[in-house]
Amino acid sequence: MKVLGITGGSGCGKTTLLQAAEELGFRCIDCDALYHELLRSNSAMLAELKAQFPTAFSSEELDRKALGNIVFQDEAQLQVLNSITHRYVKQEVLHQIQGANYAAIDAFALFESGLAQLCDTTVAVTAPEEIRVQRLVKRDSISPDYALLRIRAQKSCEEFSAMADHRLDSHRDLDNFKQICKNFLKGVFHMEEKKFEEQRKSLLNAPKNGYDRISAEDLAAMEPYCKEYMDFISTCKIEREAVDWTIAEAEKHGFKPLVPGMELKPGDRVYGNNHKKAVIFAVIGEQSMNEGTHICASHIDSPRLDLKPNPLYEESEMSYFKTHYYGGIKKYQWTTTPLALHGVVVKKDGSVIKVTVGEDPTDPIFCITDLLVHLSADQMRKTMADGITGENLNILLGSKPLAEDEGADRIKFATMLLLNEKYGLIEEDFLTAELTMVPAGPAREVGFDRSLIAAYGHDDRVCAFASFKPLLELGVPAKTAVCVLADKEEVGSNGISGMQSDYFETFMADLCEATGATLRRCFENSFCLSADVSNAFDPLYAETCDRRNNTRINYGTGIFKYTGSRGKSGSSDAAAEVMGYVRALFAKNDVIWQTGELGKVDQGGGGTVACYMANRNIETVDAGVPVLSMHAPMELVSKLDTYMTFKGMKVFYEDR
Repeated sequence: MKVLGITGGSGCGKTTLLQAAEELGFRCIDCDALYHELLRSNSAMLAELKAQFPTAFSSEELDRKALGNIVFQDEAQLQVLNSITHRYVKQEVLHQIQGANYAAIDAFALFESGLAQLCDTTVAVTAPEEIRVQRLVKRDSISPDYALLRIRAQKSCEEFSAMADHRLDSHRDLDNFKQICKNFLKGVFHMEEKKFEEQRKSLLNAPKNGYDRISAEDLAAMEPYCKEYMDFISTCKIEREAVDWTIAEAEKHGFKPLVPGMELKPGDRVYGNNHKKAVIFAVIGEQSMNEGTHICASHIDSPRLDLKPNPLYEESEMSYFKTHYYGGIKKYQWTTTPLALHGVVVKKDGSVIKVTVGEDPTDPIFCITDLLVHLSADQMRKTMADGITGENLNILLGSKPLAEDEGADRIKFATMLLLNEKYGLIEEDFLTAELTMVPAGPAREVGFDRSLIAAYGHDDRVCAFASFKPLLELGVPAKTAVCVLADKEEVGSNGISGMQSDYFETFMADLCEATGATLRRCFENSFCLSADVSNAFDPLYAETCDRRNNTRINYGTGIFKYTGSRGKSGSSDAAAEVMGYVRALFAKNDVIWQTGELGKVDQGGGGTVACYMANRNIETVDAGVPVLSMHAPMELVSKLDTYMTFKGMKVFYEDR
């Protein structure tokens, strides 16, 4: 193994040299990025830092600003900090370059940290001061004066050069400088640039960010699709609303209810409404259903706070709803979050009242209070799981009594009176209600570049929309196309509207009968994309994931051979041929995709509806959008991954 050490000041062009090395096959380490990752994830280093700098920690979290205030005013303390961090950085560098033929280490403190001792040769990258200023202004969005202060606070280019074996001077044209870097590397390490280059490209898998691969056509189509999706996710907060919305859209495009005994021909478009909480759509194909169907199965329920059967009470002259959380949540995330009330109430006379409060800008919102930090010493000593209990997820509704009311529970009565005036409700109606609290407000774009979408319920309505939308414009497919939008996935897919319900068999049997096919033959020749989200790699919690086997933001739709927990519990584990079909289909149609697992093996995991489809003798593979902050009141997805999931479902339905 040959190792190059790279050093130099800010804005000199070290990153360009590192990129050139990477393109020549070097294993490259950016020590600044590595150091910041260790500050987040290396428990041993953090423990040592806490022992040495206890005042720089708030509870178990390192306050980097506080640490900086300590060490930058005391040279001795700075030396102590460096002695700790340099040791851990060096250990991790040794680990990461192990087994590489060539490695490059980019480190500002290459010599001070002892990393130069690992290197066969070292190089200082330098540049004129005025060019460095221009680069820092552009890269970091800072003023020229501040950029100059930063540069002059560092060692000079001559000082860096005096320590290194070689010096590379960069200039304005970084593309030209990159070629100079490659020539330098080939000369120093006696490399032949073309040696193994073609074999390396053909043999090794080197995924690229989707924005480096996406076509201009797909890029143009991505924004309008994501706008439509944002409108959908903002409107449909619960499964009933998703069912109503999709049926309304489908009927505009010629879909009709499937009636048992009806005859169907290629191109016919039908749907089945499963008790208003799940729905199945189908476009009849040219081939007999005995040849199988193409199914996309998603779920339209999401974690939330359901109201208990007797929810309304008063305490200390404030009125509340008691809740029972639905699905897997971190309870503390739901405190102080603006909430909206959604659902239906079935009255004694059988009439059904739809309720939505908190979504219109003129509506009030609701919330769960949290304890002020000044009095939370006992709470803060608890685990995150115990700091907020399920029984304390109670929704604050009001605090104003009626004038001249001197009866009991004045606030509760005032709240009930408002509900009666608006919806005609009495308290007994809660016994036959299906009401839930969900985060209020519409989906929003995230980031200066607007590349991400924040919303409640991406899991799994981002995949449900991608499964449903292609059917609206689908012509006559070769195989019958089926979109399943199921309920109850977050609690095990049980019940009449879950994926384990016989409703799916009933609907498919009616389709088969209407087209002269047999259900068993249909199932055994069908193929299903279980369209559910995956966890996107989050560098803030890198320790929970296997970097080599985790989906990432902007790398396309995720395809999973298996999900499940630990020993693949709850997984269908797709066969190699199944994965091969999806791989070939997506490659043929320029669908950007990736594969992965749901975190490290022993970290936990999670399942999808894939196993229930596979139990029906249907070949099934998981596919979906990577999500940041999954199951939180606000989840994040990338526009690119969202669009590529839609495109993947579309070409799957269309495949002949």
